[in-house]
Amino acid sequence: MSTIEERLAQGVEEGKIPHAVVCATNGDGSFTYTHAVGTSSGTSAIKDDAVFLLASQTKLLTSIAALQVVEAGLIGLDDDVAGTLPELGGQKILKGFGEDGKPILEERKERMTLRHLLTHSSGLGYEAVDPGLMEVARQAGKKAGTGATVQERCTHPLLFEPGSAWMYGSSIDWAGKLVERITGMTLEEYMRENIFVPLGVNTLTFWPYANPELAGRVPQLMTRNAEGKLVEMKGTFINTTSTDCFGGHGAYGVMRDYLEVQRSLLADDQRLLKKETVAMLFQPQLTAEAKASLNYYIKKHPLGEFMVGEYNPDVELDWGLGGIIFLQDDVGKRKRGTLNWGGMANCFWIIDREADLAYTFGTQVLPPGDVPAKQMISAFELGLYERAGVKV
Repeated sequence: MSTIEERLAQGVEEGKIPHAVVCATNGDGSFTYTHAVGTSSGTSAIKDDAVFLLASQTKLLTSIAALQVVEAGLIGLDDDVAGTLPELGGQKILKGFGEDGKPILEERKERMTLRHLLTHSSGLGYEAVDPGLMEVARQAGKKAGTGATVQERCTHPLLFEPGSAWMYGSSIDWAGKLVERITGMTLEEYMRENIFVPLGVNTLTFWPYANPELAGRVPQLMTRNAEGKLVEMKGTFINTTSTDCFGGHGAYGVMRDYLEVQRSLLADDQRLLKKETVAMLFQPQLTAEAKASLNYYIKKHPLGEFMVGEYNPDVELDWGLGGIIFLQDDVGKRKRGTLNWGGMANCFWIIDREADLAYTFGTQVLPPGDVPAKQMISAFELGLYERAGVKV
C-alpha cells in the first residue's frame, strides 16, 4: 500500500495539486506528522513554513475569540447582538422580487443572537454567491461581495428568520466585528494577545504582506484553465484590498501554527477555552429545521459542491460552535463527533476527538471544492488514519 508521501507526490505529478503542506498530531503530542511536497511558484520547492491563505479556516479562530468574550461575561450566546452590532438590528428578509423587479423585503420577527452568528443560522448569506443578494447589490449600484470593511461588504438583507434555516455567509465576519467592538481591539490585536501568544505561535495574521518575514513565504494561488491544468492566478484575492480584519475569511498562517490551535482544543488543555466551552464547541447547535437545511445545502444544493473535502453523503451533519459536526462515522476516517471545516483555496482542517487526532491540509488551489484537490485530501486523510494507527 502506498504511503502518504507517495500519494501526495503522485498527486503533484499528475497535476491534481501544485503542492501541499500537511500536519497532524494527537492530544498529548506523542504523535506528530509534518510533510511538504510540490512547488510554491515556478520550480521553488514549498517548505513547511509556507504562509497559506487560510480563507474560511479563519472562522474557527474567530469563533474561539467570540467564545472567549462570552466566557469573560461580556455577552451571552443567546443575547441579541443588535446592541453591539446595530447594523444587524433592522435588516429585513428578502422574499423575492416583484413584477417591477424590485426586491420584496419583509420585516423580521426574530432577534439575532451570537449563537445564530456562530452557527450560520442568522439569515446572513454571501452576496457574491446568492443570486438574490447579487441583484439587490446591483440595484443599489454596488458590486456584490466588495467593500474594504465588514460594514461595506456584509450589510445586506437576510435570507430567512434567524434560527429557522442554515446558510453559509458573512455571519462570522460579523462575529469578529462584535469582538472588536466589545474589546476595543482589532481582531488581529485580540487574537494575538488571547490566542496566538498563549500558544506560542507567531505566523497567524490578517496582514502577512506587512511583515517582510512572512510576505515572501505566501505560495502562489493556482487555478484550473479550460483544459483542467493548473495555472497561476492573476490579480488580487480575498482581503488584499480590505482595511478590516475579516473574521470569516481573512487570515493567513503556517499550517503547523494553525495545528497548535487544533491541538489545544483536542487536548482540552484550557489554554484557549474552558472545558465546558470546548464541550459546547463539539455539540450540535441547530434546530431541527436548521439542521435539515444544512444537510440539504451540503448534500444537494449546487453550492455544496464548493465545500472543501469529500463527505460521505449518507453521514448526517450538524453544526457546532466552530465547524460542521459529523453525527456518524465516515468511512475509513472521521469518527462520530468530528469537527471540521476548510477554506476557499482548499485548505482543510479536522479535529477528531474519538480518534484523538487533529490534522490540517494546506494548498492554494481554486475553485473551492476542486475535485482533484478533494481526491488528494481524501488520500491524505485515509493514509493518516493508517499512519496514526487508528482503528477504522
